[in-house]
Amino acid sequence: MISSIKSFIELSLIIQENVLSDLSAFKGKKIAIMVASGFNEEQFLIIQKTILAAEGSYTIISRDIGTTNGWASEKWGLSYPVDQPVSETLAIDYDALIVPGGANQIETLSNDLHVRRILRAFLRENEPVALAGVSTMLLTTIDAAKDRKVAASDADSALLIAAGAEIIDKPTVKDRNLISATSGEAGISDLLEMLALAIKENKN
Repeated sequence: MISSIKSFIELSLIIQENVLSDLSAFKGKKIAIMVASGFNEEQFLIIQKTILAAEGSYTIISRDIGTTNGWASEKWGLSYPVDQPVSETLAIDYDALIVPGGANQIETLSNDLHVRRILRAFLRENEPVALAGVSTMLLTTIDAAKDRKVAASDADSALLIAAGAEIIDKPTVKDRNLISATSGEAGISDLLEMLALAIKENKN
């Protein structure tokens, strides 16, 4: 019994080391997390913990002033301090961009000219971009969906297809510097691993 427990602990440590090594590209990197009130708090927390565990840093950028509020399942979640307004954000200051999902934030983000400018700049400069869940819809607001391979739910697929995107039936998809994922913890974890790979490739 003791031997079995010891083997399980050793296996867990090996798995943890492998996961961290896959995410080692985040170390020392500056990641912009772009949100508006109503973002998916569960996804945000996974992103936050993963970046910090890999010794990277993140900046919350938002059009919200002071604080921005997450959405937890069916109610408002916690408030988080906004580090930088989108109006003052430049893509050149960061190594990658992440936009968590959240149906309650997508309209706000879609209608903001600075959000569009930032996303367009990251894609144009071939900097890594990760879009989770419904945030893939932002591609349609800047005419950047055409000929892109993306992961999307059935509810989001129609508009993306109409904008020229190719929907791939996988929870996570990497298309050059763009990584997209459907909702769910597994999809977000894979999204972050693929983002780390894109950062590593971009560095080389």
